[in-house]
Amino acid sequence: MIQLFKALPDVTFPVYEGEDFAIGFSDSSGGFSMEEHVPGERIEETLLVAAAEIRTSQTGREWLQFTFNSTGGSCKGKQWINQGTAEEAMHPYLETRIVRVEAKVEEYPPQSGNKSLTVQRVTPVHDASPTQFLPQLPANESLEAYRDQLIGLVHRLASPYKDIACAVLKNYWSDFSTRPAALFHHHAYIGGLLKHTACMMTIGHGICESDQPYLTLLKCIQEAEADHKNELFQASEREIRQFSWDESFDALYQAAKGIALLEKLPSADELLLGILLHDIGKLWEYTHAGASANRFSRLLQVKEEEEEVAGIALDPDGVLMGHMPYGCFVLEQTLREEDIRLPRADYHRLMHMVLSHHGKREWGSSVTPQTTEAWYLHAIDLLDARKEKWRQQQGR
Repeated sequence: MIQLFKALPDVTFPVYEGEDFAIGFSDSSGGFSMEEHVPGERIEETLLVAAAEIRTSQTGREWLQFTFNSTGGSCKGKQWINQGTAEEAMHPYLETRIVRVEAKVEEYPPQSGNKSLTVQRVTPVHDASPTQFLPQLPANESLEAYRDQLIGLVHRLASPYKDIACAVLKNYWSDFSTRPAALFHHHAYIGGLLKHTACMMTIGHGICESDQPYLTLLKCIQEAEADHKNELFQASEREIRQFSWDESFDALYQAAKGIALLEKLPSADELLLGILLHDIGKLWEYTHAGASANRFSRLLQVKEEEEEVAGIALDPDGVLMGHMPYGCFVLEQTLREEDIRLPRADYHRLMHMVLSHHGKREWGSSVTPQTTEAWYLHAIDLLDARKEKWRQQQGR
């Protein structure tokens, strides 16, 4: 298991030997990664077309915009239309959705660190499977280890929280264990949601088990801030412009202030179940090759429909709502199916954690945190995302 925060005690988890939570996706590494290439460099790679659309500039010029996947991650790309129509230029990308591209690495705006591929030549590939090109867990990590970590913590919950958590996971495990947590930011690979949730639950467990939960949180924030300062000291002037974590630390200290004002110890059972539920809505907000086609009809009163997805992408229907409402739907569905009735206040605190975990309305929260557990969840979410981003930049 990766090192999370030094302020947290080491916890060991037994190897899961049951059948309900098997890992069905094999880990692999390597593949094209934009981080390994510099602006101006020319590349030739086989990539998966996760998303493709025709765009038009204000002057009327058309171009093709893409999201490409490989086992090394996701990247953006484009192709200018110099002859023929945009529809004709799009055809080879959609023929198999697996393409061999000759492209140039571009950076726009200059010195921004926002790199993409400008494709000069494309050839469809017919002898490969889309699942071969999905972004994968970092090397030296395994989905089985994060599964053991997650299930070990779920089994420590008291009833009915343990019953709710187990029912949720059994109902949606095949999707939960493979879904990424994002497209381009933290945990943007197959199994990213499982890893993110397991690590957050481990952080939450460590905080709640400590003698002084608030002080342990502050120590974790301090460690993350030290990592950030080390990045700044080692970064070039161009790289410094890419950092966007200053607002995150403001938000972390705002969360610490909110916790201090409430003067209440966190409930470990509520916090860990809230963490499990907080991003589970991404099963509907995101999709990828191999995702369950019936996940919408299993949760909602809608007709089951076939999907054609080649890579990791936002679901066009799921993104209209975002993942927070879906997390609430999952909790309500589980309570009804398991015939569990929670005290009204407990029910609303759990829903509140899901709806407030982004912390600010401008960051997508339906409401702002108002309980101790909601503030802790928001802070832990930021901390784990921050740690993951730092590990990526350090090649960990």
